[in-house]
Amino acid sequence: MDRGLISLKFAMLRNSSRGLRLAGWFIGAALVVATWRGPSLAVNDDVRHDVITLLFASWLIGGMLGPVLMSGAGILRPDYFALLPVRRSALGRGLLVSVFVGVASGYLLLAMLSNSWHAVILDPATLAIAVPGAVLAWIFVITLSRLVYGLLGAAMRSRLGIEIAGVQWGIVLAAMFAGWMMVVVAFQSIPQLLERGLPDGPVTVVLDALPTSWPVLAVESAAAGNWGTAVGLLAALAALDVLCILATIALLVPRSQRVSPRRGRPRSVALVAGGGLLPATPTGAVIMKELRQWRRDPWRALESSTAIWTGVTIGVFALLGPGTAPVGAFAGVIVAAMLALAACNLYGQDGTAVWQNVVGESPSSVRADVRGRQWALALVFLPRALVVSAIFVVIAQAWWAIPLVLAALPALVGAASGAAVLTSAIGVSPGVDPRRRVGPNDANGNLSLQVWIALLVTTIGVLPAAGAIVWAGVSGSIAVAIAAAAIGIASGFGSAWLFGRIAIGYLDTRFVDVFSRIRYGRVFRDRSSGLLDALEARTLADEEKAAEYKRKEREKRTANARA
Repeated sequence: MDRGLISLKFAMLRNSSRGLRLAGWFIGAALVVATWRGPSLAVNDDVRHDVITLLFASWLIGGMLGPVLMSGAGILRPDYFALLPVRRSALGRGLLVSVFVGVASGYLLLAMLSNSWHAVILDPATLAIAVPGAVLAWIFVITLSRLVYGLLGAAMRSRLGIEIAGVQWGIVLAAMFAGWMMVVVAFQSIPQLLERGLPDGPVTVVLDALPTSWPVLAVESAAAGNWGTAVGLLAALAALDVLCILATIALLVPRSQRVSPRRGRPRSVALVAGGGLLPATPTGAVIMKELRQWRRDPWRALESSTAIWTGVTIGVFALLGPGTAPVGAFAGVIVAAMLALAACNLYGQDGTAVWQNVVGESPSSVRADVRGRQWALALVFLPRALVVSAIFVVIAQAWWAIPLVLAALPALVGAASGAAVLTSAIGVSPGVDPRRRVGPNDANGNLSLQVWIALLVTTIGVLPAAGAIVWAGVSGSIAVAIAAAAIGIASGFGSAWLFGRIAIGYLDTRFVDVFSRIRYGRVFRDRSSGLLDALEARTLADEEKAAEYKRKEREKRTANARA
C-alpha cells in the first residue's frame, strides 16, 4: 500500500505546474547551500551555535507554512480513501510515509545534516551524535508539517482554526508584499550575526528550547564529554518523534462526515432582517445574508481574517524596519485594500447557489444583490480596518497620519467593494462547489487575471482621494488634511456607486451566463463587443485553456502508462 500511495503522490505532483516545481527545486537547493555556508562563516563555536539553531528554526517554520503556501500540492488527503475497504491504521501510516518521499524532504534532510560541520569542528567523534540527530530532527519536522496541515484542515470547521490559518496566510502575503523590509534588516544583520551571534535573551532561550536545536545541543554536550546528556537529548527527540507520528497517523485516519441538525431559535422576520437594524427590503435581506456568509462560511471567514493579519504583519514589518516606522500607521489601509483581493470572486464562491438569482432575476433583484453585497463588504472590512489603524497609529505615535488614514479608508473600501463585485460578475471563476469543499483553497478557481482587474479598478477609484492625500501631505495644512478626509469619503461613495452601477448594467441580462460559467464552464450565447465582454471572454478563455492543458497532460500520461 505504501508504494502505491507514494506513486499516487508523484502522479499528483506531475499534474501540478512544472514551472512552480522547477522554481521550488532551485529555491530549495539555494537554501540548502545557504544552510551549509552559514556555519562555515561563523567566527567561533558560540556564534556557530546561534547560526545553526536560527537556521534550523527557519526550516521548522518553513516546513509548517510550506504546505499551506503551496496549497498542499502533492499531499494526499484522507478523504480520498474514505470509502476504500482498507485498514484505517495501515492507510494512515501509508499517508504519512508518502510525505517522507520527495525532493522537498530530501532538501530538508540535507539541511539538517549541516550540523555535521559543527560536529567535525568541535570533535569528529561527535559525528556519531550529529548524524542520528539530523535524521531525528528531519523526522520531527516532516511529521509536524503534515500534522499541522492536517490540523489546519480539520480546524477550519472552528473559528479558532480559521484565525490560525488567517495568521499563516497573513504572514505569507505580508512577506510577498512588504517582505523587503525584513530582507533589508536581515541583510544588515547578517555580518553582525556571523561575527557576534545573537544577543543573550529570550530569543536564544526560545531557539535552544526548540526540538530542532536538540541535536546541536547534543553534539556540544558530547564534545564536552557529557555523552549521557547527548544520548538523553536524542532519546527525548526520538520520543517526541514517536508521539508526533502516532498523532499524525490518528489524524490521517479517514472518518465519515456526520451532519448534526442545527439547534437554535427558529427563524423570524425580525431575525432575517437583522433584528431591525437593517431595512426590511430586498437590499437589507442581501446584506444580512452576506454578513452571515462572511461569518459562517469558513472560506470567506478565512479571507477576512487573512486581510486583518496581512495588515497587522505589514505594520509590524514597518515598525521594525529602519526608517519605516511612520508607515506602520497605515496598516489599516492594507486591510481595506485586501478587500479587493478577498472578494473578487463572490459569485464563484457562491457556486451553483447562483441559480436562485437566475430564477428570481429582475431589474430590482439585480440592483438589490449588487448593492447588498457592497454594503456587506463595507460592514465587514471597514470596522476592522479602523481598529487596526487606531492601534498602529497609537503604537507609531503618528498623530499626523489620522486625517490621511480617515481619507484613505473610506476611499479604498468604497472603490474596492465596487471593483470586487464588478470583477466577480465579469470574471466569475468556479472553484469546488460549497457542498464538496475540503481544502482551504477549494472556494476559489483560477483568479490570476481577476486579481489584477480588481486591483486596477480599485486604483482608478481611489485616484481622487490619492491626489487629495498627497496634497495634504505636501502642504502640511490641517485644513487641507480635513478637506482630504472629506474628499476621501466622497470618493469612496462615488466610486462604489459608479462601479456598482456598471455591475448592475452588466448583470441585468447576464445572470444566466454567470450560472452557466459556474455549472458548465461556458457561455451559451453569442458574445458582444465591449470592454466588459472582452474581459469576460479573456477570463473564460484562460479557464478553458487551463482545463485543456490539464486534459492533454492527463491523456499524455495515460498513453505513456499504456505504452
